[in-house]
Amino acid sequence: MKTIAFVDFNNTIEDIYLKRRGKKYFDAIKRLSNICKDELEIYIISKAKINLEDDVLDLLYFMPECQRKFYKGLIKNGGGSLTFFNHCKDGKIILQPPISLGGTTKLDGVELTRKIVDKYNQANLYIFIGDDKEADLPMIKANVKCKKYMVLANNRRFTPHIENVIKTSKHSYGVASAIHKICDEIEEYSENQK
Repeated sequence: MKTIAFVDFNNTIEDIYLKRRGKKYFDAIKRLSNICKDELEIYIISKAKINLEDDVLDLLYFMPECQRKFYKGLIKNGGGSLTFFNHCKDGKIILQPPISLGGTTKLDGVELTRKIVDKYNQANLYIFIGDDKEADLPMIKANVKCKKYMVLANNRRFTPHIENVIKTSKHSYGVASAIHKICDEIEEYSENQK
């Protein structure tokens, strides 16, 4: 089950390396990857224009080595550019030259990246994760031909009810809880199909 996730960095998962914690998040990603049979691609997405590459590499350094491989790239400046990660055999990550996407919003970033990484619509599931209802919530509108979920961590008050939007507490531990909810739904659906 091919799954593609777009994960916001600031105030969403960056606490893993800032506060040296992330066990709940790692457990959730492990469960999701098991359900997906390791067909999981994760792209970190940020509206920041500044240099995030060092921070992202720090984040990946603090992840279990077996999970780093799922992180495929960084989308910066909303949808401005995409930098793929080259995972070396020694565990080192080399950043490829950035590809200009030309977008200005995170929804642009998702749509333009999708045309590169899922141009034949082979993914079975998309997950969008962020904390900002203005910048991140629109990602749920991505034109994908499969099931999709939006995890909205923090800033949940006054957010309209939208199908498949899971509201949760902030940072990586809230994201972990939401990923477990998504896994529960997938497993329940699979069980009902038997």
